[in-house]
Formats: sequence, C-alpha cells, structure tokens
Amino acid sequence: MLYLQPNLKKPIQPTMKRVISYIILMFIIASCGSNDSYEIDGTLYGGASFEGETIYMVSFGSSSLEGQDSAVIRNGRFHFEGKVNRPEVCELRMRPMMRLFIDRLVLIKEPGHIWVTLNKQSVAHGTALNDSLQHWREYKMGVDSVMFKVSKKLKRAEGEEREALEQEYDELRHNFMEFNRQVVLRNDNVFGDYIDRYVR
Repeated sequence: MLYLQPNLKKPIQPTMKRVISYIILMFIIASCGSNDSYEIDGTLYGGASFEGETIYMVSFGSSSLEGQDSAVIRNGRFHFEGKVNRPEVCELRMRPMMRLFIDRLVLIKEPGHIWVTLNKQSVAHGTALNDSLQHWREYKMGVDSVMFKVSKKLKRAEGEEREALEQEYDELRHNFMEFNRQVVLRNDNVFGDYIDRYVR
C-alpha cells in the first residue's frame, strides 16, 4: 500500500497573497500620506550685508528667542528643516538692530517646501496656507497704501471734500474688515484662526 507524505508546508493560497499585498500597499500609502516634514529656504535682499547674522524662527507672539530654532546666513541664504505635528503660526526675526533693514515675517510652519524672501516687505510662499497668507498680506498692503493716501488728504481737506474723504476712508476700512470676515469663514484652519484673533 502506498502512503502519501502529508505536505506540512502548505502553500499560501492566492487570495491570501492578495490580502497581504493589499495590506503592504496600504501601509506604503499611509506612510507617504503622513509626511510631516518641512523645509524653509530663504534669501535676503542685500544678503551679502548680513553674512554671518542669525535668523530666528519663533512661535508667533513670543517675546523670547531662547529655545527657538535658528539658522546662520551664508551667501545671503538660510535654511530650516524639521518635523511639524500640526501647522503653527511662526515669525522669522533677526536681532533688534537688523530689524531696521529686514522686517519680521509671519509664516505658517507646515509640511512642505516654503520659500522665503526677507526684505522691508518680506514674502513666504510654496505651501497652501502660506500662499493664502501671502495673498491676504498683499491685499492688506494695497488697502493700507490707499488708506494712507486718503488720511494725508484728510489733514488738509475741509467742508464737502473732507466729508467725501471720511466716507471713502470708512468704506475702505469696512471693506477690509469684511474681507477678513470672509477669510475666517472660508478657512477653518490655523490661517483663519490667525486672522480672526490677531487682525483688527
């Protein structure tokens, strides 16, 4: 009589192979989707003048530079990189004396590659929230410029001209506040929260 040796190493069934492959694929996709790395590449207008100076990245509203991230300017450039658990409003600053030449810049530290130019009117772009913040910043600069011109005229105006200028000034202010209100309504995120809490 012929006895067959039982196969103790039973091969994995094709359906089981598909399940394992699917789990591995989902793990890879999840790993890619949970990217929490950020990079900030910056340049300075007149960068050679600031060689060896330090750029500090601090939490928005912080009065101290201690324990904050920093980068040294080399060849007019600086670089930050790291991990971020959730988007955070930050500022890029230089030491007080340098702020006469380079304005502080509010930006949102979030996953992705952020490009920065520091100047009297600094710029940040490259990620969704920073692009939104930059668009808002440009709108505000335009409004501020017009309101400044109107306020200068108001100092010399009288009678009907003064009334017209006052009305124009009030309309500009109202339109800006309405623009901010719409920004907050449409942005349930750290950008909208920043506008709601700090911009009046």
